[in-house]
Order: sequence, then structure tokens, then C-alpha cells
Amino acid sequence: MKFRTKITAAVVCLLAAALALVGVLVMGQAFAANLATARTAANQRHSQLQDALLKEYYTLPASASPYPHGLLSQAAMNYAAQHGAEVFALYRDGSLPVYSALPQALRPADLAPLLGDAESTAMLWRNQGTVWLLQATPLPVSGQQTVLITGTDLTPVFRARNAQLLTWLAAAAAALALGGLVCARFSARLTAPLARLESASRAMAAGDYASRTRVDTDDEIGALSTHFDAMAGAVQDRVEALDESLRREKEFVAAFTHELKTPMTTMMGYADWLRAGSAEAADVKEAADYIYHETHRLEEFSFKLLALLQLDHQQPERLPVPDRALFAAVQRSLGRLDGGTPVDYRPGGCTLCGDKSLLQDLLLNLVRNARTACREVPDGRVTVTCRAEDGKARLTVEDNGCGVPAKDLARLTEPFYMVDKSRSRRSGGSGIGLALCRRIAELHGTALEFASTPGQGTCVSLLLPLAREEVPHENP
Repeated sequence: MKFRTKITAAVVCLLAAALALVGVLVMGQAFAANLATARTAANQRHSQLQDALLKEYYTLPASASPYPHGLLSQAAMNYAAQHGAEVFALYRDGSLPVYSALPQALRPADLAPLLGDAESTAMLWRNQGTVWLLQATPLPVSGQQTVLITGTDLTPVFRARNAQLLTWLAAAAAALALGGLVCARFSARLTAPLARLESASRAMAAGDYASRTRVDTDDEIGALSTHFDAMAGAVQDRVEALDESLRREKEFVAAFTHELKTPMTTMMGYADWLRAGSAEAADVKEAADYIYHETHRLEEFSFKLLALLQLDHQQPERLPVPDRALFAAVQRSLGRLDGGTPVDYRPGGCTLCGDKSLLQDLLLNLVRNARTACREVPDGRVTVTCRAEDGKARLTVEDNGCGVPAKDLARLTEPFYMVDKSRSRRSGGSGIGLALCRRIAELHGTALEFASTPGQGTCVSLLLPLAREEVPHENP
């Protein structure tokens, strides 16, 4: 059963109970008042009849009847002749009728409670939809035990009550129908936000995480809706992040497999060819050179991948690092490599706060990428600068190489992502270097900023905090 149906049923039940209580009280009081009025009038007629019969009895001559009870019977008949509407009876000795004008359906057994009591008494007698008030009083007649019984028809009083009851039932039914209709409309409007919440939760359970309630009320339901929408937004963001993470993991595995499969397949082919022993000396040297080159590239690839994985569990040192010393370390590392595009170092006299070895790896990878981009440019150049900017130091690596298309800039730091895969492999690239640089930058609380124009060059920069004298030299 829906909640709005429960509200409607509860309100209709309460309304029915209230109408029943009011009806019982009002009609009960009205009926009691009408019945009391009728009984009072019946008592007065009973007393008047008693006095009138006694007067008639004592005014009759003794010669009117030789029997004492005959005079009483004659007095009753004389009074009945003058007052035909009166309903009464006279009984003597507890059961013998002297005169009776009571309803024919009355049996002696019905009158027994009235005839056997020496005191005045009354009772209600019902028969076939009629209600009579029977009242009995002993008559003070000498030498006789006589009881006067009068009957008053109270059927109109009970019929009036029944008519009022039917009227009330019709009015109550109409009130309940109208109240139920109004309550149903009101409860439907009242529970509409809950219905929207239920619909949105069902949609989310079915996988529609973009579903929202958007209920704008100033009550608890509105607050619940606000929290629900916030929860739904958080769930949607989390699911999208998980989907994106899963997509990247799949791409990572696919790229990792491809990066290993391609050189390994070629190396196995060369090795199998060399095992055959039918190659010329020049071909043997070419095969050996390729195997050496690919082995070296895979070794460097594995070192970078291992370094990237280790960075997830590493905290950088926070030590002063002069830019001149950092540039000199990078220059020494590059000096061991083959000659290529010249690198121009322009320190600004800044002292950085960070981990020297990690910053050296970051700059080394950026410079290598820049030199690779300039390999096919006749006047290629790479410039490494450091300058103070708004209380921080900005490290910049800029080249005039081939540049990067705008659509590829956002994905440069993804593992294994390479703009030109064939050229990157020829130059020994693995697609791990910029991912490593991004992680090192994140550990230092900053991010890489890329600006590039195809055919003109690329600029990569990041902001690092400056070291001050009060900065403590602590180990991680």
C-alpha cells in the first residue's frame, strides 16, 4: 500500500470516528430529551387518569352494581366513553382483568412484572416496530387489590430517532466521501516529493546515476531531497571516476602489453635468425645492434615504470635546492648521452623547496622529451629557465620542435600515451616519462602546465615553493 493511501485511510478513519462520536453524543442527547419529555407527559396523564377514575368510582351510587368490582368496571367504562383516546386497564387480585383497552397483542405474561409489584412501576414493551410505555399504580379502593395500568405509545419518539440516524448516516457518508477525496488530493500533493524520491532512487538502482529529485521545499522532505541529490551526485562522480579509472587501467594493460610484445617479437626473430648461422657479418651486426637497442629501451622502460609505481608510496623531502645545482645535475646526466639538440640553462638564482633527486628526474625527462621533439628541426634548441613568480619559483622547459596538437595536450601525462608512436619508439620513448613527471609534480603539491603549437614548439612549466631560512631540514 502506498504511503498516500495510508494517509488517506488514516484520515478517513479518524474522520469517521469523530463523526460517530459527535453523532452518538448529539443524537443521544436529543433522543434522551425527547424520551424524557414523553415520559413526563405520560406520568402526568397517568396521574390524571388515576384521579379521574377514583373520582368516578366514588361518585357512582352503590346501586349501580351489586358487586364492588362492578362499580370499578362501570367507572372505567364511563371514563373511557368520555376519553376514547386513553389506553388503560384495571386488574384486581393480581391477574383478573376488570377493564382493558390495552393493545390486543399484550399477553398476561407480558403484564406479570407490573401486576406482581405493590409499588408503582413502569416498563417498555416492543411489538412489531411499536414501542409502548406501560405504567402501573395500585388504586386505593377499599376492600379490593386493584392495579391501574396505562399505556403510552412512544413509537413516534423512536421513529424520530431512527429518522435522525438515517439522516446522520447519509450526511456522514457524504462527509466521509468528500473528506476522503480532499484528503486523497492533499496526500497525493503532500507525498509527491516522496514519490519523486522513490522514482529517483529506483532509477539510480537501475543504473541511471544522473537521476535527481530536485524537490524545493522548506521542510524535512526538502532537506532529504537536497541530501539525496548530493549523495546521487557523489555516487555519479564516484562511478564516473571508477569507469574512467577502469578505462585507463585497460588502456594501461593494453599499451603495456603492446610495448613489450612489439620489441620482444622482433628480438626473438633476430635471435632465431642469428641461431641459424647463415647471416653475413654486416647483418649479424645489424641484428645485434637492434637487439641491444631494444634491450636498452626495455631496461629504461622497466626502470621508469618501477619508479612510477614506487612514487605512490614515497614522500618527497622538503629541503632547499638551488636552481643552479639542480640544472648542473641535469646537465651532467645528459652529458653521458649521445650528442643532440643543445640545451640552454638559465637559472634565476632561486632556491627551491623540494626533493632534489625527484626534481632532477622530472627535469631530465622534460629535457629528453624536448630534445626528441627537436630532433628533426635543423636549428632546434631547448631552454631551461627558473625565475621567481608571486613568491614561488617557476621552472620552465621550452623547445622549438614539432609541437603537440591541441587534442593531445590533455592526455600527454597518461601512461603509455604517445602522440607519434612510431617516432617515439625509434627514439627510445616509452610513454612513461611524462606520467612520471606528473606524479613528481603532484608529490610537490603542483601540476604540469602545457602550452604548444604544432610546428612551433612546446612549453612545459610548473610552480614550486621557494625555500626560506625558517624552513626546517627534515627527512621524510
